[in-house]
Amino acid sequence: MKKIIALVLSLVMLLGCTAAMAEATAEKESLGVLKVVGAFDIKYSPLPDDYKIDVYLQNDMTLIANISTTKKELPKMGLIIAFNDEWSDTERLNDVSDEDMEAIKDSFFEEYDEVEFDIKETNAGTKLLIAKIPGGQDAYIYTIYKGHELEMHLIPGDEEGELNDADIERVVAFLSDMDFVPVETQVAD
Repeated sequence: MKKIIALVLSLVMLLGCTAAMAEATAEKESLGVLKVVGAFDIKYSPLPDDYKIDVYLQNDMTLIANISTTKKELPKMGLIIAFNDEWSDTERLNDVSDEDMEAIKDSFFEEYDEVEFDIKETNAGTKLLIAKIPGGQDAYIYTIYKGHELEMHLIPGDEEGELNDADIERVVAFLSDMDFVPVETQVAD
């Protein structure tokens, strides 16, 4: 009798695990995808706070998208992904030298007189360079992936608002949820 109960419990647990795996697979398939032509795909979870991604330009070297929400209190974001020959052998921002990191930081001073920098990491350990412009009207989150520069530009959702640390953390969380899939490991549909 004990063996029959153990067998039934084992079957129930097995069916439960199978159902959970099927649900996880279905969820993974429902993710949004940005295709960076010939390089990698970016899979992302459903976006929080009614954000949506609209791609405005996409070619072999560049992807430009607007990430916006109807909630006026939340920041608007622009995403630019562009291949840069200078970083063609660079896997991630984590791999650049201190000298190159300073050169990247210096590039922000070409456009702004003052910039405050911080380094954050995604859940996967990828470095993100945060560049905040004093006054709370602009912030940039920058990283590198497989020779491509990824830059998120944040501005306040309304003209009178200012960006805050929660806005930056929202973007770090969004980037942490992205799954970068190299072309050479993609499975045909």
